[in-house]
Amino acid sequence: MKKRCLLIVLSTVIITVVFVSCISSEKKEISLKDALAGKFLIGTAINADQITGKDTASIRLIKQHFSAIVPENCMKSGSIHPEESRYDFTLPDQFVEFGEKNNIVVTGHTLIWHSQLSRWFCKDEDGNDVSREVLIAHMKDHISTIVGRYKGRIRGWDVVNEAILDDGSYRGSKFYEILGEEFIPLAFQFAHEADPDAELYYNDYSMSIPEKREGVVRLIKSLKEKGIRIDAVGMQGHIGMDYPQIEEFEKSLLAFSDAGVKVMITELDLTALPSPKRNLGADISTNFEYQNEINPYKESLPDSISEAWTKRMGDFFRLFLKHQDKITRVTLWGVSDGDSWRNSWPIPKRTDYPLLFDRNHKAKPIVNLIIEESKRGKQEISIMKMKNTRYLVPNDYMADPAVHVFNGKLYIYPSHDRESGITENDNGDHFDMKDYHVFSMENIDGEVTDHGVILDIKDIPWAGRQLWDCDVVYKNGKYYMYFPLKDKTDIFRIGVAVSNRPEEPFIPEANPVKGSYSIDPAILDDGDGNYYMYFGGLWGGQLQRYRNNKALESAAFPADNEPSLCSRVVKLSDNMLEFAEEPRDVVILDKDGKRLTAGDSKRRFFEASWIHKYNGKYYFSYSTGDTHLLCYAIGDNPYGPFTYQGVVLTSVVGWTTHHAIVEFKGKWYLFHHDCIPSGGKTWLRSLKVCELEYDENGKIKTINGGGE
Repeated sequence: MKKRCLLIVLSTVIITVVFVSCISSEKKEISLKDALAGKFLIGTAINADQITGKDTASIRLIKQHFSAIVPENCMKSGSIHPEESRYDFTLPDQFVEFGEKNNIVVTGHTLIWHSQLSRWFCKDEDGNDVSREVLIAHMKDHISTIVGRYKGRIRGWDVVNEAILDDGSYRGSKFYEILGEEFIPLAFQFAHEADPDAELYYNDYSMSIPEKREGVVRLIKSLKEKGIRIDAVGMQGHIGMDYPQIEEFEKSLLAFSDAGVKVMITELDLTALPSPKRNLGADISTNFEYQNEINPYKESLPDSISEAWTKRMGDFFRLFLKHQDKITRVTLWGVSDGDSWRNSWPIPKRTDYPLLFDRNHKAKPIVNLIIEESKRGKQEISIMKMKNTRYLVPNDYMADPAVHVFNGKLYIYPSHDRESGITENDNGDHFDMKDYHVFSMENIDGEVTDHGVILDIKDIPWAGRQLWDCDVVYKNGKYYMYFPLKDKTDIFRIGVAVSNRPEEPFIPEANPVKGSYSIDPAILDDGDGNYYMYFGGLWGGQLQRYRNNKALESAAFPADNEPSLCSRVVKLSDNMLEFAEEPRDVVILDKDGKRLTAGDSKRRFFEASWIHKYNGKYYFSYSTGDTHLLCYAIGDNPYGPFTYQGVVLTSVVGWTTHHAIVEFKGKWYLFHHDCIPSGGKTWLRSLKVCELEYDENGKIKTINGGGE
């Protein structure tokens, strides 16, 4: 048994050293997704050969360079729902599984589109238009079935595609002829009902045309006025060497952002070929006859054209990087030049060069240009390497540390990761922890003692599943553990368990704390007899399902220009088992005293609250979640408001990190986790510690997490 444990430890150390060497080596090839991490997702459309594994060269590029995928055709109506009573999920299922297996964000495309539409959708057997009631029923069944099938597995959906004409009016599709403007809000409503947590998008081409821009802004505002969820607008990037004007493209990008949605650059490709018509758009029904003079580069691009193409595409990516706070994803419409629809549209049998990788799957110069441009304009902060860092439990997976000094020792209460076999998703179902251990240390570089399991899910009377990030505090001879756990209805509540000693088993209360919800409790002992709990987390943490401490009928996220969702703070009762008051928002302000907005994704709260005091000030630290930073803000009292100060820890290897900041024997330490020992598996995390320092003004010196 001892030999086996030794082998496990040695293997883990070897894997860790090799992995760290790989990520720190100057010779490591930087991928697009690595370069653009924390800015926006870089995506690609994938076709049937790539979904099924036949096109191995493209699959290699997808895994290496892209953080998001969208299906080129297999989810369009004519493919996925060819007959009223028959769906074909063969390719869509494989597509979603490919994304999940490779930790790539999956987008669904598209639910309602006038083109590539199954004939039965809007016509009856006699060829007549169906009635209003029948079309609504068709839409609801189609959307509910498809979105419902992939609930929790697809981040967002192109709900309606290309419904606005260049003049800003509605396209006269069958949907519009039969239902009028109502078909769009109905589609968004049905999609939201099928998956309340999925993001919903409107997608269209030629968005730089001023009249179309205005029409789409009207649509966004109309949906929001009706209380209908819309998260983003997809600006299709089917561009040419002389159209659109990049200034007009930018105006539309800003207009959509100002209307309260995120922007996605979708279907991006840059044709190098002359166009038979200016501002052609991307209507697939448009076709022209073949002419030799508009297929001039049958073998390759001349150097002068290639250089001009690179400059043009580079100008657009500089624009995207400039507005990275507004853009969440940039998606290429294909992996390599040979895949592109541009080879057959608007004129068949041409040879085009519209994508980032050539026909031999080699990166074009634009790839390196994008990577270099991504390095410019980074926040000018002094980032220090980790000092005195080490993994604390190399033979097991532990994460989400809560750390305190009790009786002169450090006590660490982490969550206990395991290989659950559950598919990775944005709700965090794969984080299916079932118990808590406690570890102690007499010195920061000394032995770590595992005291074993102190609370098991099977011993909690109200338990459903998922024991996540906990915290422990001492009061009047007792130790109180606060833990988030889904109840039997799959709603996160916060429970309490009590022990006489910090390393002994904790006995859970029969019920969760009344009025509790969401995740990640962190407790402040303010030193004056008062104790405060900070809690909350987005996405799988369910915070978006509450307003004013009341549950909503369905989850609701604020628009990007609205105040962000906040962590909560609440004073605990004298017996430490109840809330003494209604929880309040933990408001974070910028330096000008304005609340951080939901679109400020690199500064706003997402999850993982922690609170500590330094020089009489309250330091509230937290994770930004999907932008992978630990940030902090400072306040004058436990309730705040707190003013944003900066970054504690840059991104780690893994999705994000939780943490604790603790003073021990005259030094400060940051406890957190990453996924290096597991080879990057986000659900198998390893507990580590490093030294934390303040400057002379009380600012925390930013630490490099090693994930960039």
